[in-house]
Amino acid sequence: MNARIPGRAGVGAAVILTAALSAAGCSNALGSKAADPSEAKQSIVSIVEESADAVGGDWTVYRGPAAEVCTRSGGGDGARFVYVLERSGTDGTDAADIRAVEELWQAKGITTERFESGGSDPLTGIRGVGGTVTSIGFNAYPQRYSITGVSKCSDGDVQDLRSAA
Repeated sequence: MNARIPGRAGVGAAVILTAALSAAGCSNALGSKAADPSEAKQSIVSIVEESADAVGGDWTVYRGPAAEVCTRSGGGDGARFVYVLERSGTDGTDAADIRAVEELWQAKGITTERFESGGSDPLTGIRGVGGTVTSIGFNAYPQRYSITGVSKCSDGDVQDLRSAA
């Protein structure tokens, strides 16, 4: 995957999606074991890349995997990872792409919900929570596909993780 700089529309969509997914959950469920930071990072990279493979095409890294601060279930700061891939040049939305991602996520224990905006040319996609992720989203927009994943909160210091990268 080759990194590239997206256009303004791509930046805005990714910022909005990341903010929405970040608000979806910052802490582990009560009683769940905090993951090692390297496991949390690998788990989000794996599911996002498996999702891209399920759709096919040429995907590029938009962001990450980037460490962010989260709150652990027992209190205190931990680290989670955000990973975003994008694919430009789509010729409309393919319902089979959404279905492929939905089936993959459900097989991995992720609860899914499809979405569609209003209007004559709706924006479509799917969001998910649970399993190995705090949240994940697939925007199947006609101009650009994107997959954004947020890992579970793990032990670790974000500053240390960023300086080690």
